[in-house]
Amino acid sequence: MASALTRRRRTAISVAVAAALLSTGGVIGSMSIKSPAQALADSGPPKASLITAPVVERRMIKSIVFRGDFGTGRQTEITPTGAVAADGESGEGEGGGAGRLVVTKVLVNPGAKVGAARPLVEVSGRPVFALPGPLPSYRDLLPGRRGEDIAQLQDALAGLGLSRGGDPEGYFGAGTQGAVERLYRRMGYAAPVTGPRTEDAVTQARAALEEKQRQVDELVKGRTERPTPRPTADAGDARGAGGAGSAEGAGSAGSAGSADTAGSAGAVDTSGSAGTSGSAGTSGSSGTSGTSGTSGSATSSDTADALRRARKELAAARVAYGEAVARDGVMIPMSEMVFAARLPARVTSLPLAVGDDVEGPVAVLTSGGPRLTGYLDPALKGRVTTGTRVEITSEALGTTATGTVGSVGAQVTPGDAKSRTKESGGAAGQARQDDAGTVNGGVPFLPVSVVPDKPWSEQLAGQNVMIKISSALTDGKVLAVPQAAMLTGADARTTVTVLAADGSERRVVVIAGVSADGMVQITPGGGERIAAGDRVVIGQ
Repeated sequence: MASALTRRRRTAISVAVAAALLSTGGVIGSMSIKSPAQALADSGPPKASLITAPVVERRMIKSIVFRGDFGTGRQTEITPTGAVAADGESGEGEGGGAGRLVVTKVLVNPGAKVGAARPLVEVSGRPVFALPGPLPSYRDLLPGRRGEDIAQLQDALAGLGLSRGGDPEGYFGAGTQGAVERLYRRMGYAAPVTGPRTEDAVTQARAALEEKQRQVDELVKGRTERPTPRPTADAGDARGAGGAGSAEGAGSAGSAGSADTAGSAGAVDTSGSAGTSGSAGTSGSSGTSGTSGTSGSATSSDTADALRRARKELAAARVAYGEAVARDGVMIPMSEMVFAARLPARVTSLPLAVGDDVEGPVAVLTSGGPRLTGYLDPALKGRVTTGTRVEITSEALGTTATGTVGSVGAQVTPGDAKSRTKESGGAAGQARQDDAGTVNGGVPFLPVSVVPDKPWSEQLAGQNVMIKISSALTDGKVLAVPQAAMLTGADARTTVTVLAADGSERRVVVIAGVSADGMVQITPGGGERIAAGDRVVIGQ
């Protein structure tokens, strides 16, 4: 009984103690828990702390930062406009209609570098290739033509070891034709020729020349074979009285003598003075002889005039024949060759495949590699000059490069065609290639070209980059602090506040110098002390 009673008492005591503990814990917990409103009410502002920056020793450099775009270089589109066969036929079908312009072979791959006279594609069985030269192709290069494009062709041929022979510079003569024929032979194709039209012109000119030569020969022969009259024995008195007229001479057949003698003398080419005064023989015969002399003189004059005209026409026929021959032969049609500003060039596009009809470019070449055009704020005109060092950063590629300013162009206003066309090449060239309304976000700019220290990486083509131009403002290192550290009091003195290691503050009078990139050069005032590494207050 005693044991049972003891157990009941212990149980009761344990329950009472547990209840007391739970009650005490609840009271304590309720005292430590606060509502958000109470927590906000009990909180206060933190103690203010000072923001500091170190005093540095550095060379003061002024930086100008602007953006720029890398273009893909100068592009040359190759668009055949009409196929010309090796026999000179210009793509005419049997029915007389225009032949089909179709890609028959693709001979290179996109991205390939190609040099001069490297066939790129075949169009209707004929090669399409490029030669170096800044003057763009604008016409067929034909025999007999002259011009700067012919001179450019001759230079390109010379670069390939093909001489123009005796042709003058800029003239497409027989020597240039021979060089073009050897060029096509190297490429494995027959050289194109001007064709039936010029061949027919040569044939017609040759026939005309032969006809004029025949006419001259006949006139000369007829004049040479005309007999020269000889005086008879009965004409002695006539020779004594005045002498018989000489052939093709004055024709003063003697004033006396027989009518037969006078008439015979007058029959030869004379001036018509024969028989006017003859008193010998039959008087009527004397008059007859004069008539014969006049007729002979007219015939001789007509023959001489005809011969002169024939010889003049023969000379003109020779010139016409020479010109016809000069215009006939080997040519280079614009459909097969284009001039590219620089070779070798990169094949950036081959839009068509074998079997496609040619209705646009068959190949696009890019020469010169990437080109950088910077967009400088016109307000900074004069701050950037040729030869200034630059640093280029491509954030997308994570690469940097260096170079120098090559040129600074006149202001370009995007969307204004007049301002764009004032520029020629160089920095503004790429700006003109792009959509005028989107260049530099449509904001006016000064185009800046940059010459790289090393050739630009091909990866930069099409990238928008940061261009940084730095110029030194001090010869050596100087003390500098952030602009926010500078304070100007009512007494017009400039000071900075230096924070000591123990937390104390002291003001130092300084003289401000040049500023760059948010930093200001300082020089301590008389008796003041400040050094690199000290910390100055810039805010709190």
